[in-house]
Amino acid sequence: MTRRKKLTKEDCEEIAKLIEEGHQIKDLARNYNVDRSTIYNRCKYLYESKKIPVETRNKVIKAIKEGYTKAEAAQLYGLNIGTVYNLTRGIEGYKSQGNHILRKNGIKLLNRLMTDGYLISDFNVPVVRNLQQKFPIIRSARYKDKTFFYLPGREEETIEAFFREKPDRIISYSAIEEMSYLLGVKISNKDQRKLLERYKKKHDDYWRSRHLIQRSIDDWVDDSIPSETSFRLMLKI
Repeated sequence: MTRRKKLTKEDCEEIAKLIEEGHQIKDLARNYNVDRSTIYNRCKYLYESKKIPVETRNKVIKAIKEGYTKAEAAQLYGLNIGTVYNLTRGIEGYKSQGNHILRKNGIKLLNRLMTDGYLISDFNVPVVRNLQQKFPIIRSARYKDKTFFYLPGREEETIEAFFREKPDRIISYSAIEEMSYLLGVKISNKDQRKLLERYKKKHDDYWRSRHLIQRSIDDWVDDSIPSETSFRLMLKI
């Protein structure tokens, strides 16, 4: 197995110059016997950081000295975080700076959460867990093997949305009471009855369709298997 070499500071500066001249990163990685990610992390951002105007560079350094993390400074001035790392290598705390950037999908989910008050379906749990670390006000619960998120004060809306968006979860008085207890709220018998009247038919229709599909599959399987299996021995002549 060929051992990959480590790039020196002089190597990185030379590679950055070659990138500026138009050389392909894959070719440079092969020539210097390193992985392409090494070229990106050590050299490409070094090349890009040289093109950043002095004014922007000074603003980035000032923001970090005022308490912004390097990730926040990158987002603030529309730069790649790797470029900011190369611009500010000499500033204390380079390795310990956290990533506080909210990605596009996270921002969309945060907007949904702030508007509706809950996230029941159509989201990625790890993305919302990441939001939860940044915004501890976001609460989460798990019911019938389903994780969902909600905001304090929006518990009743969350319970209704759960049974509206998840017809595969059976709705009944006991199910509503279980969720109410889980979220720490009390729903009156009148409101429970309204919930049942509103969504009972939807849930019944869902399960009826599931049973019909299963019956169709069972009938097809039964028809496709011969009732009697017979074997005939062929005599050698």
